[in-house]
Amino acid sequence: MTHRHRLAARRRHETIAIEHEGQKYKVGLGREMVCDGSCGGSVRFGPIAEVFISAQKVNTQADVLAKDGAILMSLALQYGCPPDVIAHAMKRNPDGSPASPLGRAAAYLVEEKV
Repeated sequence: MTHRHRLAARRRHETIAIEHEGQKYKVGLGREMVCDGSCGGSVRFGPIAEVFISAQKVNTQADVLAKDGAILMSLALQYGCPPDVIAHAMKRNPDGSPASPLGRAAAYLVEEKV
């Protein structure tokens, strides 16, 4: 079994707002701080290692499914699955756009070249 990268207790978190099929979602992205050399050196932020998704209407089916999917995406990232593999595995609409809010989040990971 592959080893899961456990995240540090403190990390950077950024939030983006997306809309998918008329529903509004907030996507939270967590990155670990990486210290170059000793901790007295420069600090940069590593790749996105966790994803949170919340629908505008809390505790609806859309909200629950988005949150559960984000947990699975986070685990995949922490086990070393590349973001482009995750994004490629997501269902697409006939025009090639992501078919779900989770797919939109995965596409964002690739677009940002995390």
